[in-house]
Amino acid sequence: MLRLRQERLRRGWSQTKLSALTGIASPDLSALERGVSHAWPGWRSRLSDVFGIPEDELFSPADGGQERRVG
Repeated sequence: MLRLRQERLRRGWSQTKLSALTGIASPDLSALERGVSHAWPGWRSRLSDVFGIPEDELFSPADGGQERRVG
């Protein structure tokens, strides 16, 4: 799991709420969290701003495991 998803869940936010905060469609957020879509630079920046976490940390594996990095 990416830290992106972990941080969203930790805050109790739905993908719909995160979509409203970032302007990124919920299906796109889902694909990002599952690692099946590319995180465009503008998206990475918006997500980083909303969470207050540097991009490289937000898009790293949540557990420090061997999951594929997105973007």
